[in-house]
Amino acid sequence: MIYFSDEALLRGLKNRRTDCIRQLYRDYFPLAKSIVERNSGNIQDAEDVFQDGIVVLYEKIVSDSVSLKCSLKTYFYAICKNIWMQRLDRKWRLLYQDDFVSEPSEEYDPFSFTVHEEKLEKKRLFQEHFLDLPEDCQKIIRMYLAQVPFREIAEKMNFKNEAYAKTRKYLCKNILRKKILTDPRYKMFIHYE
Repeated sequence: MIYFSDEALLRGLKNRRTDCIRQLYRDYFPLAKSIVERNSGNIQDAEDVFQDGIVVLYEKIVSDSVSLKCSLKTYFYAICKNIWMQRLDRKWRLLYQDDFVSEPSEEYDPFSFTVHEEKLEKKRLFQEHFLDLPEDCQKIIRMYLAQVPFREIAEKMNFKNEAYAKTRKYLCKNILRKKILTDPRYKMFIHYE
């Protein structure tokens, strides 16, 4: 079995060499899998993230925008981690954004009763843990879900800059996410997400 150095692997990927792609799968797929599984994903998610990571890496190689200041493995890990975190962020927004938006009144449909009840239970679970957060976290998350720019969040919360606003949003969101994920009732909604 041939083992390629980082530079040789980059050249081989640019030329679409099968042996280089095989090495990438063999050595780098476990990275994507560990990122995804540690952050509430499954094997299918890991495969998708890995494929997207390869596409991003290939596009960077072809456009000559790869300048490695670390190992290729570390670089690829960062690509996959960014892809997965962005997906989690979008999923999280979709799941909980409607909790702050009033829903239009719906006519009663006996066939949608179960789905409606699940949605209400999910909303109660979110609200319960959300209201348990410190008030500043609640404000930050409300603005974040309303897609208020971080610059504006920083101003309204009297933070020194928007980078700090992003950090605080991240911390508050993770506190809320952990509270929800560790609640035994959450398991009822896994299929719903």
